[in-house]
Amino acid sequence: MADPFAVQLRTELDGIQAQLDLLAAKRRLIEELLSLGSGPPSSTAADKPTRRRGVRRQAQSPKRSRLPRGLISAKIREFLGQQREPVHATKILAYLEQHNAAPRSAQPMATLQSSLQRLKETGELENTGRNHWRLVSSPEAAETPAPVAPSGGPPVVVSTKSFGSGPSIGI
Repeated sequence: MADPFAVQLRTELDGIQAQLDLLAAKRRLIEELLSLGSGPPSSTAADKPTRRRGVRRQAQSPKRSRLPRGLISAKIREFLGQQREPVHATKILAYLEQHNAAPRSAQPMATLQSSLQRLKETGELENTGRNHWRLVSSPEAAETPAPVAPSGGPPVVVSTKSFGSGPSIGI
């Protein structure tokens, strides 16, 4: 019969070996992540093309993190709100870069132009010509009157039917 102490030591040794294997895997992963984010590529095994299940894979470049939704538009509004004169798109892009809000694409100016155009379509910005932009001023916004509820009585009910409240089938 085996010595219970030896069995206990063997079990403990197997557990330690499993932990070492896990730590080695974590170390390889961390080294790979560090090599991806450290600028010039190093010649490690992780950078070389690999073959898995007949598919050839190339080393992948690090993904760019996305900006929070609405950050670019908010920064554009913030910057143009501080300006008295219309501002050229290159100055807007420079402001966004200074505030870590520039579009993270291969062509940031094209992405900025798209954002400026979208803000123009919603009526928030105005292109004054030659790619100069400004916020729509408040006096111009005041020209379009807001709808006013009729005075002298309760509001008029247009429809009493709401979606999904039609007659039941089979009654």
